[in-house]
Amino acid sequence: MRFWLILLFVSSLLLADHVQWQSDFEKARAQAVQEKKGLMIFLIAGNDKVAIKMLSHSFRDQSYIACINKNYVSILIQKGQSSSYPIELLYTLTYPSLFFLDNQELFTKETLSGYITAKTLEKHLDCRSVR
Repeated sequence: MRFWLILLFVSSLLLADHVQWQSDFEKARAQAVQEKKGLMIFLIAGNDKVAIKMLSHSFRDQSYIACINKNYVSILIQKGQSSSYPIELLYTLTYPSLFFLDNQELFTKETLSGYITAKTLEKHLDCRSVR
């Protein structure tokens, strides 16, 4: 019985629409340049429960997820992580923060900080459902 519950949970995660996160800024930026996409960077502080809740609510099973994956290379960065990212460009004192850049690292939208609801993100992205 337990096996089937775990299998059901894992399969529901695999079938869910979710943002395709990357963790290496330089590789993600190179991909964005090659695919002519923007960058969406989610900066979190450590093991932040607010950010984890946002990842499961605002970045999964929403109508705009396909739009994000189509138009952005998404990067999840943890404050102080060892891999390189432009900390001077993405400087903030508020976590979590969501940045939108073009592939040349120029801001394209206002930064969102704190708890970002699905409704706020959908309005900010100005995407129509792309399913």
